[in-house]
Formats: sequence, structure tokens, C-alpha cells
Amino acid sequence: MGVGISLSRLASAVANEGGIGVISAAMIGAAEPDIATNPIEANIRALRREIRAAKEKIKDGLLGVNVMMALTNVADLVKTAIEERVDIVFAGAGLPMDLPKYLADGAKTKLVPIVSSARAATLIIKRWLSAFNYLPDAIVVEGPKAGGHLGFKREQIEAPEHRLQALIPEVLDAVSPFEQSSGRRIPVIAGGGIYSGE
Repeated sequence: MGVGISLSRLASAVANEGGIGVISAAMIGAAEPDIATNPIEANIRALRREIRAAKEKIKDGLLGVNVMMALTNVADLVKTAIEERVDIVFAGAGLPMDLPKYLADGAKTKLVPIVSSARAATLIIKRWLSAFNYLPDAIVVEGPKAGGHLGFKREQIEAPEHRLQALIPEVLDAVSPFEQSSGRRIPVIAGGGIYSGE
């Protein structure tokens, strides 16, 4: 929930209730006085401020930042989140093929791509392994009802093959060989289109 909704207050409240509080980097600097003349710096400044404000309010919880790959200054936002030592960077709205390159030595930030298909998950994992020797720390799977930016067409929203219940098993199957070969688990997280605890 970008553009001024998922900021430090919401993120810290979620973290303090046991969830992962997530700050959206999408146009986070919209209220900055120089957003029109200096958008890159305005967004970086606002992201840094919101991360620090959330950390002050979080008693014992996790803080993440969601960065859309479609943003023009994605590299600056990811680097800022890692510099500020957020626990997790979530990246979607495009394939985050080079996300691990922003991790500095000793960084503890976890990297979690957001995908809408098993094919996307496989492409990302193969790229991260070959280029960076890095496996995703988890994968978020969103179907067409997640309200995100995943490229589903209107007619696909109700299609059975695109329901979250169909996508999750496909992604689990795609991830399984990488888990087996690495000896490491890659959690798959269902996102969006969830209507009950079951």
C-alpha cells in the first residue's frame, strides 16, 4: 500500500503484533517539499526517515521494505533499506533479477522476491544462484487478487488456474529441487486473495 499509506506507524503496529511490518517505498517522498524538483533525494530521505521512525516504535518485531522493481530509482531505495538494516526487502512489480548485488558485506537484510508464477520463481532462483550464489530467503506468491502489480489481465482474475490455491503448489514444486540441492529451505508465502484462516 504505497504513496503514504504503509509507513512507519502502520509498519511498527504490525511488527509489534507479531507480523512483519512493511514500509512501502512507492512514492514515499510524495509529501516532501522538493519531490517535484529533486525526486530521487526526496524519496531516499523519506524512506530513511520512515525506517528510523518505525525502528523507534518497534519493541520486538521485524521490519521490511517493499520496493517495486518498476520504480526508476529502485537501486537507491534498495541500498537505503539495506544501509538502514531493515530485516527484509520485498521486491516485486517486475522480476528482481539482480537484487542480491545490492547486499554489502556483512548485511543481515533478507531478500524476498514477489512472484506470480512458478516460472518467475525459477527464473529468479537460477539467476541469483548463477550470478550471486544466493538463494532467496523466502518467496512471496501473489495471485490476481493480491491487488499488486503482477501483470494479470482482467479475464485472468477469476480464472481457476490463476487462483492462489493453484499457484502455491506450483511454486512449491518449482522451489523444491533448489531446496534439495542446497540443503536449505526456501519458505513460500501466500499473499493476497486470502479470505480465511484455512
